[in-house]
Amino acid sequence: MDKKFKDNLYTLLKNDSRLWSEGGKELNQTLLKDLVDKFDEKIIESLLGNAETKKQFFVKIKEAYVFKPSDFKFFLDENKIDNSFTQLANKIGLKIEDDKNDKVILNWPFKDCVLEGGMTKEDSTDVYFKYDKLSGEWTEEKTKRKEIFFNEVLARDEIDRLEEPKAFYKWERFTANGGEKVKEIKRDDKGLIRENFVIKGNNLLALHSLKEQFEGKIKLIYIDPPYNRDADVFYNDNFQRSSWLTFMRNRLDIAKDLLLDDGCIYISIDDKQYAYLKVLCDDIFKEENFITSICVRTSSINGLRTKNNKPTKVKDYLLLYAKNITKFKYNQQFEEDYNFDHYSLWLDKKGEKDPKKWRVLNVDDILKEKYKVKKINEISKEDIQNFILNNYKNIFSSQPVADRLDRIDFSKKDPDHVTVYVNPDGSETYMYKKRILDSLSNKFRQTNEGLKPMKLIGDLWTDISYTGIDKEGDVKLLGGKKPEKLLQRIIETITKKGDIVLDYHAGSGTSCAVAHKMDRQWIGVEQLDYSENNPEERMKGVIEGDKTGISKGVNWKGGGDFIYIQLAKWNEEAKVKITEAKSYEELVKLFGQLCDRYFLDYNVRVKDFKESVIKSEEFKKLSLTEQKKMFVRMLDLNQMYVNFSERNDKKYDLAKEDILLSEDFYKHK
Repeated sequence: MDKKFKDNLYTLLKNDSRLWSEGGKELNQTLLKDLVDKFDEKIIESLLGNAETKKQFFVKIKEAYVFKPSDFKFFLDENKIDNSFTQLANKIGLKIEDDKNDKVILNWPFKDCVLEGGMTKEDSTDVYFKYDKLSGEWTEEKTKRKEIFFNEVLARDEIDRLEEPKAFYKWERFTANGGEKVKEIKRDDKGLIRENFVIKGNNLLALHSLKEQFEGKIKLIYIDPPYNRDADVFYNDNFQRSSWLTFMRNRLDIAKDLLLDDGCIYISIDDKQYAYLKVLCDDIFKEENFITSICVRTSSINGLRTKNNKPTKVKDYLLLYAKNITKFKYNQQFEEDYNFDHYSLWLDKKGEKDPKKWRVLNVDDILKEKYKVKKINEISKEDIQNFILNNYKNIFSSQPVADRLDRIDFSKKDPDHVTVYVNPDGSETYMYKKRILDSLSNKFRQTNEGLKPMKLIGDLWTDISYTGIDKEGDVKLLGGKKPEKLLQRIIETITKKGDIVLDYHAGSGTSCAVAHKMDRQWIGVEQLDYSENNPEERMKGVIEGDKTGISKGVNWKGGGDFIYIQLAKWNEEAKVKITEAKSYEELVKLFGQLCDRYFLDYNVRVKDFKESVIKSEEFKKLSLTEQKKMFVRMLDLNQMYVNFSERNDKKYDLAKEDILLSEDFYKHK
């Protein structure tokens, strides 16, 4: 194909701003192919409106022109349309293929220690100074921080070593007295590890490493993954859907293996990907193991949120799946309920044993007599509620006869007196005027805060407030943060003391904090760096006696311990160095170290890169982000972390104590 045609196509594509990144310097071929597969109207119209591209990529059938997407995508693969990153990457053997059917692993987000999780909107901005020619002064300006984000898709033949168990390093145990060296890993008499862990590193690889010791041992998995929406959050939360689903599947597949047969998983999600995630989970966990989709109210509507031309979003979802529905047991949950409208009868026994002598009165009459009024509305609602709460054992509602009592012959009962039916379990049912008397005392349940009137809740949770959760755990991270009471309820539905709870999107550590306060064993995996909002920082506060969240309700005073560990980095270490580079010159200086110390992709033509590409004007014209991206793509993704099997290799320079503790973790002899 001649250069004139390629230039013509380049000009057409250049007019579509959606297809270009980095200030219009690089063509996003993955997005272009995705839009072509969807027969995007704007792209089809542009190609059809040009005589040359119309002839090349369309076939005429009678009076209609039919687009040939496969021909168009083949042309893209075989020709260099733009002269930036893709061209240079191909030159050194880094051809980017994101549309293969055999893609299986999506590494996100650029592994760990790269994206900085922001704390407030101010923390997510960069400050710079701008010179004003008119005033002759420098002014301080702010811009939203641009975080580096790389999706790496690996094909089947590239993951042979990726999922091997990894070595751990930087072991440290934290107690109320601070950090200390880890001397041993505690286990029970069955050999199961009985430690709480905060694990720093890629969560996909961490899950595969955990499988060695925790397969079939986890009672509850809770995750709050990226929602994949174009939102103002502090990590990249805007995948293409296919990439996001690949990302989710890879992790859910291994997570399922970790669950006990009677275990379950809760996944927090919102409207955008809910339907797609539900279908994906039906495939992974099987449709028959779907328990329910719980709707959680996350906010209230106020004046600031009503200026939309669509319904205001006030909810999230919790998808709940069992590992095995036949073994799953759900602990029903209750919420406070002070609605006593149906409890209108007062049963006055007066010490009589004979039910026929009991009097059934109206609660309103009792109240009017007590407060010496003629009308019930003369009594305050607060006084009425307090009276009912103090006399709940005497107060009843009148309910229709349940089906289970249809065998009772009411014709032989005196409808004007209370009669008693003894249930098979020995309990008593009171009947009056052919209706059942339901005691208000049945509504009261013992809670962490004392005896309270409660009602059973189903799959609509509206009673947990998200207001004020910014103070919980002394964590400033707001984007996606969940209330401790929400995690408490989730944990109560399925677990008991001593059960293991896993969260491999630990974030600021809410699930870990709640599990610890509830005396559950827990494992939290996090790959982003949230600075003082990291889960290990929050857990230090919990151990020292954090008083926020559910602490008062569960009488939390502090105590316990946890182990902090990291997946031992190798090429991941190189990635960090690349992203920390401040200039082209620093990257060039770093290249020699990358070649000598780290593993490069076997496809990379290092000589071409060193002697030609890196010195070319085309490479120098790339943005620093694009330059870094090329450096990162040169690394062998199978060598991001140190495999446990290679822990003793001297080139990794692992400390002796890290090797021994890793061996202890995997029970290696």
